[in-house]
Amino acid sequence: MLIFSFNDWKSSRSTRGLSFVILQTMVKTVVVPDVHVPFEHKAHVRRMLKYIKEEKPKKIVMLGDVLDFHALTYHRKQKDWRDRLLEEVSAGRKFLQSIRRSAGNSAEIIFIEGNHEDRWNRYVEQRAPHLADLQHSHWSSHLALEQFGIELASGAVRTKAGAGQTVRFLHGHEVKGSSRIAGNHALNCARKLGENVHCGHTHRLGVLCATVGGKTLFGVEGGWLGDWTSPATKYIGIARPDWRVAFAVYDSKNKTSPFPKMIMAPND
Repeated sequence: MLIFSFNDWKSSRSTRGLSFVILQTMVKTVVVPDVHVPFEHKAHVRRMLKYIKEEKPKKIVMLGDVLDFHALTYHRKQKDWRDRLLEEVSAGRKFLQSIRRSAGNSAEIIFIEGNHEDRWNRYVEQRAPHLADLQHSHWSSHLALEQFGIELASGAVRTKAGAGQTVRFLHGHEVKGSSRIAGNHALNCARKLGENVHCGHTHRLGVLCATVGGKTLFGVEGGWLGDWTSPATKYIGIARPDWRVAFAVYDSKNKTSPFPKMIMAPND
């Protein structure tokens, strides 16, 4: 298992002439990028669950695309998956249950909707709009989020990073634009929102910083937890894009750096 962290952050704030004590709750946050269940990287998901069970973070943020919902895509790559929606939902429930079991009952778990979860919403709206008025028609009900004590994000989601910073989480599709440079889409989101941003969606792994209006901001793209050998990625072919299998951990106790520790799959 490869682990790296960024420790070159320099705070621009001066405390000369001040004497004060800051009392704050220390927070360790595990960030789960795109998993694409049931096409997940099983070995690294097991590593992540082991980490959660041992470290007991106070917060877990899932950045969306936890499920692939391959059965509902309009540009389906594997036609034999179009009738396997129940299989995908069942696998999604098992994954969420494993997250809760590993984390224990006290951890806060937040689920940010990604564009793959939105496949369900768009399918209902465009092909069966009458179902939208029925109880339990939303994908979150079928994945039993409430049963597992998982909150579906309805507003901005943030956590305490190191060096007295905070970071906001997005899936990444909420802000228009893209980039081939790892970390650059997240940084563009940070520029537009005026705060540090950590997103998924791109499957890339990178951190970039910029000074905006005299304020230093960073953008993080945290990789993915999908499996290159799964049926859903066969369309990519031999030439792989620069996607990296990883998950991230923020620790507010880190006094020198606000950046997360990236725990990457070996030989990925």
